[in-house]
Amino acid sequence: MPFSRRSSYTLTLAVIAALSNSTQAAETAPVAKHALWTCTMQQGQNWDCDNQKQAAAEDQASVTEDSNTGSDNSDKFENTTKTTAATITEQNINGRWQCDAGTNGSWNCTDTLNLGTPTTPVEITKSGIPASQNKIKPQQATISSQPTLNIPAADLTITDYAQQDWYPISGASKACHGVYIEPDYQTTSDAETGKLRIDADQSDTQLGGLTQLKGNVELRQSGHYLRSDSAEVDQVSNQIRLTGNIRYREPGLLLLGSEAQTNALSGETVVSNANYVVHEQSLRGKAKRIIRLQDDRVRMEQSTYTTCAPSDESWKIAADSLVLDPNRGFGTAKHATLKVADIPVFYFPYLEFPIDDQRHSGFLFPSIGYSKSDGLELGIPYYFNLAANYDDTLTPRLFTERGLLLENEFRHMDSYGQQSLSTGLLFNDNKFNKDRWLLGVDHLGGSGSWSSEIDFNAVSDSDYFDDLGSSLEVDRTTHLDRLAKARFQQQNWNATLRVHDYQTIDSSKSPYQRLPQLQVRGQYNIVKGQEFAFKYLTDATQFDRDTEGLTGIDRVTGSRLHVQPSASMPIISSWGYLKPEISYWMTQYNLNDQISGQDDSISRTATVFSMDSGLYFERETDNYTQSLEPRLFALYSSKEEQQGIPDFDTSLADFSYKSLFRSNRFFGLDKIGDSQQVSLGLSSAFYRADGSELSRFSLGQAFYFADRTVQLNGITTVDTDEQSNFAAQASWNPFRDLRVTLDTELDRDNVNLVATNAKIHYTPSINKTISFGYRQRDGLRNQTDLSFIWPLAPEWSMMGRWQEDLENKQTPEALLGVEYASCCWKVRLAARQWIEDDSIGQKDSAIYLQFVLKGLGEVGNGDSALKDIIGFKEREENNDY
Repeated sequence: MPFSRRSSYTLTLAVIAALSNSTQAAETAPVAKHALWTCTMQQGQNWDCDNQKQAAAEDQASVTEDSNTGSDNSDKFENTTKTTAATITEQNINGRWQCDAGTNGSWNCTDTLNLGTPTTPVEITKSGIPASQNKIKPQQATISSQPTLNIPAADLTITDYAQQDWYPISGASKACHGVYIEPDYQTTSDAETGKLRIDADQSDTQLGGLTQLKGNVELRQSGHYLRSDSAEVDQVSNQIRLTGNIRYREPGLLLLGSEAQTNALSGETVVSNANYVVHEQSLRGKAKRIIRLQDDRVRMEQSTYTTCAPSDESWKIAADSLVLDPNRGFGTAKHATLKVADIPVFYFPYLEFPIDDQRHSGFLFPSIGYSKSDGLELGIPYYFNLAANYDDTLTPRLFTERGLLLENEFRHMDSYGQQSLSTGLLFNDNKFNKDRWLLGVDHLGGSGSWSSEIDFNAVSDSDYFDDLGSSLEVDRTTHLDRLAKARFQQQNWNATLRVHDYQTIDSSKSPYQRLPQLQVRGQYNIVKGQEFAFKYLTDATQFDRDTEGLTGIDRVTGSRLHVQPSASMPIISSWGYLKPEISYWMTQYNLNDQISGQDDSISRTATVFSMDSGLYFERETDNYTQSLEPRLFALYSSKEEQQGIPDFDTSLADFSYKSLFRSNRFFGLDKIGDSQQVSLGLSSAFYRADGSELSRFSLGQAFYFADRTVQLNGITTVDTDEQSNFAAQASWNPFRDLRVTLDTELDRDNVNLVATNAKIHYTPSINKTISFGYRQRDGLRNQTDLSFIWPLAPEWSMMGRWQEDLENKQTPEALLGVEYASCCWKVRLAARQWIEDDSIGQKDSAIYLQFVLKGLGEVGNGDSALKDIIGFKEREENNDY
């Protein structure tokens, strides 16, 4: 408690006029008292007093004490309202008490209201009332800017735990039933002046000696507060000894005890038989002695530590010595025992644990798992806090059936960007009989017009992730990215240089590698202030791939130069739009391993013209606004010979309502769809009064005026249909938490379903999520995907994911977990079964168990299996339990 000493001795007395004979109420929270008179005596000077508002009838006195000893050469008040040297009379203190300063530093006063009876001088307390009549009732606490209190039907009441700032409250964290609320206890003037203010109901002092304070003793300075029933102030040694109902506060910290001692010069405070609360981190505990050191550390002897609510003793750490260091953000315990339900579980000769989110070197809590193929898995990570801008985490993972895997993640950040290096190494896998390794490099940065990105991933073999998994943040997709990219951005143009390779870890074909690719894009408004714009795209790429096992055109590699200028002149209004655009495609290929009968050098040009247009109509209904939006899209793409051109980066867009209005039915630059078509679409939507969309339905169809001869390689059938199937799209938002979307393709002849993509997403809260997806296309796929997180009770939740391949009659993923979460701890148990090798349908299964002690750490790896559940990551990031 850093109470500082001033250069001159000042004694401030607050004289209270009102009287009270009521019983003194118990102190509930520190609240500044308002004095009628606040008087200051500087050394060698007279008293200087401020007349405060008389309405503070229950306020207490204030004393400001500083270092130098003052003289008592003044025997009169000097009122700062210019009533110089005026003796206190009926006009300034209700006319009752007439007081003079005595030679011993106390006040000699006469009761002027009792004129008929001779009175002798009596000692006046700082409240301006004789000690025999001083029974001031303290004010009650005011809690401002805090949630509304709400006492639930639980074993928590304000009477039980208000002294620890714990209150039952509506909307509190799951299973906590309450929160710590820190009251406003520091006045602005106290914080700004930095003076030590001492308030009490009674005082008996000798200048330069001891001061005895009794009744509601309060010490305040610069945001620190100390309260007791009585105190003794030694002005020579600066020691203040307090006894009875000790309450010490500073921002974010509360100490309660039976007695305390503080040094007004150093600020060191010792509280005996104490309880403590750290509000922001929701920490609490007990100690035989708590020492608040000058450097803000709190040292405790024979103490306990927990994040559980005051009524909950689910877990705690009992230690001979415990130090909470807010500067480092960690607590340190010696000879500590972790107790669960008051049963000793672990003994730690030395233990460090976080009390905030600051970084610090040390062991993190271990992970434990088990699977049939790997046996028991145990991981013990160690975190190295090397510097403010870089760190390292080493995680030895022991598999009883395989051996020891060493995983390491190094992270670095500078003014340009951030980067990380991830490695994994397992010498001589007992089941694989070979070394296993992993390498991952990630970088993302930028400065001015420049930006760059690196995403490089590699593993020793295609079964690495299936066998070993990884605790590292690395890509685990079928094709591992090996990407390096640099970008230069200006106002009207940008240039990107990219190198993109892959490692394929399944039986599928390897994608083409871009080694390298240079792409330049730009856009200029031809007429300033008009929408008439000129755009261009230039792309130069060298394509390569692993051709082992490939035949025909799949083996072709080479280079491609593509130039595509375009011009557009959109006209947009509140009632509709018209967007004409024309572009010219020019492409040159130089190919290797070309198929027989095709040229190694191929040039291709094509003209593409499109006209997109639409109208907006609206009408008001009783509760909603309905829109009607007809849309017409015309497309002309010249027919060009494109045989012998490989599909380097090109794929066919899925048929949908949106695809009806694309200028190319292919993704990529290798194929230009020869289309002469008109697409018609009609959308209708309903909007609520606040502008949010309730529902939307869209239906469209394309009409063709020529055959579509350009197809992907391997598809030789010419599309001769004169019209497309119907494409329908619908969305429904009956309320904010529920969204239903549907994309379908309907047969144009009998309106039967050809393809369906349906999604239902329901999220009423961060702890409640249900997501269902269904994808179907005749003869190609028929799949469902369900994931959910749902509470069964305030403490219990169930979560899971189930994927079903109805076409092949197999279950790629099945996961079910249950979680129990109280206010300060939780446990998860999950069971998982999945297909490890798609080619042979090989399955594996595992059980995951995880314990989490809030504010301490976690044991196990339960979340590694659950992170693919939709909403799980957001839930963990936002929940505070």
